[in-house]
Amino acid sequence: MLNSQTVYHFILVLLAAAAGSWSCGGQTENDARSGADPVFPDEPVIRVLILDTTESITLIPHNDWKLTFEGHTETWGPGDGPLDLSAVSGFIRINLLESRGNTQPEMLTFEGVHDSTTLLIRDVPYGVGWWWEGKEDREYEGVIRIHSTDGDRLQVVVELPLERYLKGVVPYEIGGDSPPEALKAQAVAARSEAVRALTTGIYSGPGYDLTSDVESQVFSGNIRRTDASDRAVDETASLILSENGQPVNAYYASNCGGHSELIVNVWPDRPDPLTYHSALTDSDERVLLDLGTEESLREWISSEPEVFCNPDLEPGLPEWSRANFRWQRTFTGDEISKMVSQNAHDGITNSGQCRSDCGLLLKIVPLKRGPSGRIFEARFDFERDSFEVTGELAIRQLFMPPLRSSAFVADRDGDTWNLNGAGWGHGVGMCQSGAVAQALQGRDFIAILGHYYPDTQIIKSY
Repeated sequence: MLNSQTVYHFILVLLAAAAGSWSCGGQTENDARSGADPVFPDEPVIRVLILDTTESITLIPHNDWKLTFEGHTETWGPGDGPLDLSAVSGFIRINLLESRGNTQPEMLTFEGVHDSTTLLIRDVPYGVGWWWEGKEDREYEGVIRIHSTDGDRLQVVVELPLERYLKGVVPYEIGGDSPPEALKAQAVAARSEAVRALTTGIYSGPGYDLTSDVESQVFSGNIRRTDASDRAVDETASLILSENGQPVNAYYASNCGGHSELIVNVWPDRPDPLTYHSALTDSDERVLLDLGTEESLREWISSEPEVFCNPDLEPGLPEWSRANFRWQRTFTGDEISKMVSQNAHDGITNSGQCRSDCGLLLKIVPLKRGPSGRIFEARFDFERDSFEVTGELAIRQLFMPPLRSSAFVADRDGDTWNLNGAGWGHGVGMCQSGAVAQALQGRDFIAILGHYYPDTQIIKSY
């Protein structure tokens, strides 16, 4: 069943088509009924922090680049070989310049001779602190600025026009082989997040507007790009979600577990637009369930709910979705006791004296659950102490690697702890697994966005 927002957008699309002003993205100036002006006069440029945790890196050019340092510019290309950079006392040591004596600049700027100019950075860390942590070679384009921090680390920032940035986000966030309409929905959501980052500074730091990891949204450069994901960005160019003409954060997560969560529970200090005032099942008939009790959540986790993100009901969902809808973690008593006590640092509201040795963990007591069953306050009772932790992410990060979500029930059987949970991520906004399922069922990106952000309109950002 189409909700009122979907019908609203469908009518607008018909009006635009009748007026002869249809665009490939499905939205035109005639569709922006809120009367909102674009946020920017032209396509904005965005600065993305891609690296700040390593002392040295190796860059390999695929084409010619302009390398600028200390007011001097020279060309660096494939014939010159790799560039090895290392941070030394606030300066950058460059292997190709060592023959020139003490040429160790504080900053380097790389600018491609052409828009398509690319380079490779070896062993870029990703997923730091999560179960998918690793390193991989990544290809980048745009303007690249590198400087040495006070802590003898190299900070690498990539500067790109918004749409080119999104081409490095969409395939990583939802998969470059996802159905076209799911890719378009992801493009609009990711663009909305980027625009909010530019206008509010929510993810910003010295020299950058947002990061390239799950702190904001994952940007991996060119390595995951596909023709389909590039096309999704192009066909939705400029489009973002808004409420009353103002851009909104279009939050999304991998798999909601079948039920979304209220933003006020996850981020109580962030703006609370109307679209996040409801937490509902991921289904056509969106229903608010009471999963805030141990009994109801346990029953929900063990059931087969008729929701879009259930991989057993939609065989076309990718493998990453299957591991996230329902999951289990098992620990020995010693493992979980040491892990939780040693990682208890963020979100503690009532702490005793012990840290590294609290004795065995006896009980996990949920003190507050949201409508999706996610825990936002919990007490951990040990033999020699107990403490309370606030925040769904803080609770997840007590475990290593962190739990997929805080929607879980914990059972102790002798020396074994079993945690059974639902979903991957915070559960606010778009469920990416559900978006893929809806696209597989033939829904367009406007219907998908209307399902997950029911009180928003689509407007042009520039």
